[in-house]
Amino acid sequence: MSLEAQKISFAYYSRAVLEEISLSLRPGEFLGFLGPNGSGKSTFLKNLLGFLKPSHGRIVFSGADQEPGREERARRLALVPQSSGLRAVLSVRELVLMGRLPHLRDRWAGYSKADRAKADEVLDALGLAAMAERNVLSLSGGEMQKVIIGRCLAQEGDIILLDEATSGLDLNHTIEIMELMRRKAGEEGKTVVAVLHDLNLAAQYCDRIVLLKNGRIRCQGLPGEVLTGEVVEEIYGIRAVVKQDEYGRPVILPRRAEGPEIQAGAPRPRRAPSPEAAGVF
Repeated sequence: MSLEAQKISFAYYSRAVLEEISLSLRPGEFLGFLGPNGSGKSTFLKNLLGFLKPSHGRIVFSGADQEPGREERARRLALVPQSSGLRAVLSVRELVLMGRLPHLRDRWAGYSKADRAKADEVLDALGLAAMAERNVLSLSGGEMQKVIIGRCLAQEGDIILLDEATSGLDLNHTIEIMELMRRKAGEEGKTVVAVLHDLNLAAQYCDRIVLLKNGRIRCQGLPGEVLTGEVVEEIYGIRAVVKQDEYGRPVILPRRAEGPEIQAGAPRPRRAPSPEAAGVF
């Protein structure tokens, strides 16, 4: 199933945040959504999810003549946020089970046997079965993010939205999550949309990259097409050297601001001690 944003604009009161964003999300694609802070990336995801309503434009699923309702979006779009903000006392299994809420036919009857089986399947697949009864508030940041992903997978949405889902995680957990999402796109045909700040991470895992600036799409295409030194400087205001790895994927190396160079092995310049450190008050 594909989804299309047609000339989406959005404003917080009088401040325009998105301006005529048109974008098609394709089945089996890992799409990177990049841009500086405040460029509208998370706001766009909230418009897709129906949390915010566009000022202009519309969002449609393939083959549909009208915008999807809230229940249909909940079944088809699954979100992994940067932080859950969860404060409730729940077990890991209970939190993963919450992904089945959009599929409940009768909220009063609760989860079915099939819902519970799906949650257990996800726990096994993510290696979380051993901690299924743990209180989620006792988990580390990486463990908690993995459980939030479990909730997302239990939802069985066609489109997975990652809103800075790896920010603050160590490299091991970051790669584990990105590899998992790469498999979901490549092997299961899911559409994955990831809001990212790490350009090199996006270059390694994304099939297509969309770069935003000031609420508008500056460019989109293959990583090697859009992640150039000129584009990085225009979007982020920094100078960078862009090389290629052995697979032809771009590697972005930010350059230091102009100043004295430090030679390899040379001692770093020593700073004068503060008055407090020197005992002078």
